[in-house]
Amino acid sequence: MTSLITRPSSFRLASILVLAFVALFITAACSDSDSENPSSRNEGPVILSDGSVATPTAQPIANEPAAVPDGLQIVWETYSILVREYVIRENIDPSALAEAAVIGMLDSLDDRYTSYIPPSTFKIDQEGFQGNFGGIGAQVEASPDRNGVIITKPLPNTPAEKAGIKAGDRILAVDGEDALGWSVLEAVNKIRGEKGTDVVLTVEHVGSLDPVDITITRDTIDDPSVTASEVADTNYGRIRISQFTAETPREVREELEKFVDAGKTGIILDLRGNPGGLLSSTVNVASEFLTGGLVTYEVDSRGEREDWKVKKGGHFPDIPLVTLVDNFSASGSEVLTGALQDHGRTVAIGTNTFGKGSVNLLRGLSNGGGVYLTIGRWFTPNGRVIEEVGIDPDVVVEAAEATGGANPQTGDFSDPQIEAAIKQLDFQISQLASAP
Repeated sequence: MTSLITRPSSFRLASILVLAFVALFITAACSDSDSENPSSRNEGPVILSDGSVATPTAQPIANEPAAVPDGLQIVWETYSILVREYVIRENIDPSALAEAAVIGMLDSLDDRYTSYIPPSTFKIDQEGFQGNFGGIGAQVEASPDRNGVIITKPLPNTPAEKAGIKAGDRILAVDGEDALGWSVLEAVNKIRGEKGTDVVLTVEHVGSLDPVDITITRDTIDDPSVTASEVADTNYGRIRISQFTAETPREVREELEKFVDAGKTGIILDLRGNPGGLLSSTVNVASEFLTGGLVTYEVDSRGEREDWKVKKGGHFPDIPLVTLVDNFSASGSEVLTGALQDHGRTVAIGTNTFGKGSVNLLRGLSNGGGVYLTIGRWFTPNGRVIEEVGIDPDVVVEAAEATGGANPQTGDFSDPQIEAAIKQLDFQISQLASAP
């Protein structure tokens, strides 16, 4: 998901462009009265008496700001021409034109993880890392083909789950507005809203090509990032991480301590449907199970590498551990799984992960919005690529939905991935017991 980093150099190119537009508007507006004098205008094509067209030589535009980069010259020129000559004056809104220019610039990159974030959405994204918000209770990820967004996990006992939303469902429209090409944050901005209000989602369920409209009443969503439970008929504990928030490392450590105090001999770390979150939290969780070395490393746009090392003081470097992943385990959950695999610290069970190894952050803009952009790529400690490749599990086991869900002998719902994890922990513990 997101590595949320705040740096002083927040404005950079996109911000320069926005500020330039404001300055340009002031410059052009001040000279607007001169545009009534034909001699001061750049005349367009002229039709001559013989029917041919003559185009006068372009005249330089006055008061050109020196700060405009060469590559963006035509943006300034277009805006200047609009301010001087466009006939529907009331449609010239400098802020709207600036936002449109930024959106177009970012869309041209054809990167589903890079987009403009308007002020209202920028605020919402910050709220998402606090744990409480108003919405339907579902985590989403950008669709690889940019046709809508994909539900990675409906949260338990939320409006989304109660409405029948399932992992893998595709949202094609929100309140009738086509979601084609939307970023995750754009989708979140449209779906979230005040408690008690309705939102209509056009959804393509997994395994179906027929979209359906589903009306969901928004509610206040409390999404704890960590839940823990005992695994029935075993001496193992299961820790499920839904996303990596600021509180996740503390919550994981507390649950692990409870399991160890209760005499649990193995842990199932469940990262299925986890879309990622804060990198610092991912590193801290990994550090609970490792004694040293790398968690991941980042290569930025200049080819420079930054290492994210294991933090000292991990409390659980020896407890037997199995990790569960699926097609919707993304970003931070892939970083964590890859690190634990490369250090020989876990056996990963499930299916190939989502493949989001891009480093993303939010840069603030002067209008209160921001730019969500890709600034690098993550790699596992051994140099494995995550982006568009994902993490392969050590043991491939399909999810319950793919295997029919119910046990044919008893009719009870079963989780084949949990069952495989139990067998793996049994094996690990038997190996430890037989070791000299």
